[in-house]
Amino acid sequence: MMRLAMIGMVLILSAPAAQAETDEEKAARCSQQAALIGGLVAQRSNGASVQDAIPSVREAHADMDDRYVALVPVLADWVYSLPQEQLGAGVADSFEAACVGYDA
Repeated sequence: MMRLAMIGMVLILSAPAAQAETDEEKAARCSQQAALIGGLVAQRSNGASVQDAIPSVREAHADMDDRYVALVPVLADWVYSLPQEQLGAGVADSFEAACVGYDA
């Protein structure tokens, strides 16, 4: 339940930027955010603290649009709040599916 609440919060935070976007733009935004989540999951799975994961993921995605990279701390808080058994490649995939399916 907490996982869904956090996904909803992230989607709401990113919705203002998405008000007038096309389906293609939405898919691209969701894909980029999912990539950030995938990086954060990998960092956490490798034992990195949230404080170390944030700059590492930002650096790894330095070529990504700044408005998405700015979400890394919020996304990190969510990823680091997940129970260990929920971590894995499916986290980013689940987020992307929820993001693409979200209608504001």
